[in-house]
Amino acid sequence: MDIFKDTGMIIVVVALFIFYLRMMQLRGKKKKLERQAALARMKESNKKKGLVTPATKNRNTPPFAITSWLLVVIAVALMLFGVTIRSTIDFSPLLETYWWIPTTAGILAFIFCFKVDAK
Repeated sequence: MDIFKDTGMIIVVVALFIFYLRMMQLRGKKKKLERQAALARMKESNKKKGLVTPATKNRNTPPFAITSWLLVVIAVALMLFGVTIRSTIDFSPLLETYWWIPTTAGILAFIFCFKVDAK
């Protein structure tokens, strides 16, 4: 039964890696959208023969937006439930063996909680 705990840890680490890749993808998409907006401003200013209007960028805003707060709550609850199963001994042995399922489900659900604003 100990092999399932090690396999579960590997699966959770792979899910975390997928989450990290998704965050990198969203960050790249945000930069691409910013470049396109800057290019559009430059083209517009060339048509008007004026100065390029600078981008109004607030450094205090996060690059991501939340798609659904309900999904965030569900994902965090699943992750906490899985970690609680893993760290305590008050649950049944079947739940302790498969602690990684709610944890991984929470991580994968958390992936879909973020989007990039097209502003």
